[in-house]
Amino acid sequence: MKRFFKYTFPGVLLLTILFSCQKEYETIDVIDDRNVKEYIQLNKINMQEYQGTGVYYQVVSAGTGPEVQYSDRMPALITMRSLDGKYVSVDTFSSANRYYNFLGYYNPEPVRVGVKEVLKKSNGTLRMIIPSRLAFGRNGSGSIPGNASLDITVKALDFSKLVAYEDFTIKKYLESNSLTGFTKTTTGLYYKIGQPGTGSPITTDSTIVANYTGKLLNGAIFDRAIAGSEATFKLNSLVKGWREGIPLIKQGGSIRLIIPSTLGYGLDGSSPSVPAFSALDFEITVTDVKQ
Repeated sequence: MKRFFKYTFPGVLLLTILFSCQKEYETIDVIDDRNVKEYIQLNKINMQEYQGTGVYYQVVSAGTGPEVQYSDRMPALITMRSLDGKYVSVDTFSSANRYYNFLGYYNPEPVRVGVKEVLKKSNGTLRMIIPSRLAFGRNGSGSIPGNASLDITVKALDFSKLVAYEDFTIKKYLESNSLTGFTKTTTGLYYKIGQPGTGSPITTDSTIVANYTGKLLNGAIFDRAIAGSEATFKLNSLVKGWREGIPLIKQGGSIRLIIPSTLGYGLDGSSPSVPAFSALDFEITVTDVKQ
């Protein structure tokens, strides 16, 4: 009998400890739901849950454009942050925040479902709180950490109004950076001549030698050729904005071009340095012209 208690008591103690630990363990579903609800309450956000999924949404501005379909290539601006603030992506001029592809390809899935089933139309904005289990899970994605519940805002742009939207963006860029003296052409190109140049005239068939700096509207430099290491181009091989703007000066001249995406790299951008539908800011000096 003593021998029985000798082995039984430690076993009972071990089971007690195990059951006690089991009671304290919380599933990721429970943790996610608590974090999401606390975040919504703390930030006083008026949101509704989507069909009992644990995803919450708020229509910030109702869509006024055409109905969106999963098969549509949708231009969108996307901002994202983790609920704990450790991950933030809110620069709308970076590749992480600009999307132009089929809506049905976008991840995580609750975003595409929310745009299609809640927002329903383009030219509107939807905010969603997505629990980690329905976002990028335990492993995360890129800079997004594992087990991160996300606060995501999607502005679904109306394709037919994209040119007007981009022109508005350029005007705000000029205003916020106190850039004056620019002329807008009928194509949407903004230019300002620094020095007109006194050398050879330039045509679209010219080969030019130039130093230049190309920036996105967030100030990020994506391309440059510095003085002393100029680049040589056949002008008719470059983007439309250069083909239109560079002939406005002569050899030795300088010009600044703000180029909308329609005259730049288009809706798709140029991976990895130029995001989708991005306007470009070029400062250019033409040092030589070869006809």
